Amino acid sequence: MTRALWRLAEIGLLLLVGFGLATLAGILLYDPPDRSDYAAIVVLSHGAFPDGRLTDQTEARTRAGIALYEAGRAPMLVMSGGQADTDPAPKAVLMAELARTEGVADTALLVEDASHSTLQNALFTARLAPDLQEAPILLVTHRYHGARSVASFWWAGFDDIHFAAADPQDPVWPGTQWEPIKWAGNVVRAAGYSVARAVGVDGPQLDAVLN
Repeated sequence: MTRALWRLAEIGLLLLVGFGLATLAGILLYDPPDRSDYAAIVVLSHGAFPDGRLTDQTEARTRAGIALYEAGRAPMLVMSGGQADTDPAPKAVLMAELARTEGVADTALLVEDASHSTLQNALFTARLAPDLQEAPILLVTHRYHGARSVASFWWAGFDDIHFAAADPQDPVWPGTQWEPIKWAGNVVRAAGYSVARAVGVDGPQLDAVLN
């Protein structure tokens, strides 16, 4: 039994090292997007304050998405992020409000306001706009979060995923150190969700597995 536990610990450690390398590769090998024919720019939230202000990371992502939209990279902005216990409103709603103050029209905004994790960002965006799954999309988040975000959207059925960093010059942000653990959590939750769906389980309780 002890040998088996050690073996499991070794496997777990190797996986965490692998996820850490995937995160590092996403940071170091970042290549800015060079296309202008994306169907949508999807901005992933980070957090918000109880008074309605966006955290620095959420604001940076939102402003990066707005800049890409204004540069003509896509005709639509999708804001993705739900409402935590201390949030006055879903983060996607707050992000859309910022976009409107910067001149983005309501007709160019799509709000996904139910997600509480990167996996839910991907899954709920697919449900909200299924046509985007077969179209080129541009994900906007921070470099440390980019590789896991692309993997999450691929898992949710998106075929043509590209990534734009909200921090092209400053790749290290608070939270970077937790990415290997979050990768591991994503893999476990996504696998469990996929198996449950395969055997016919569905509904809000299953979606909550991805929180």
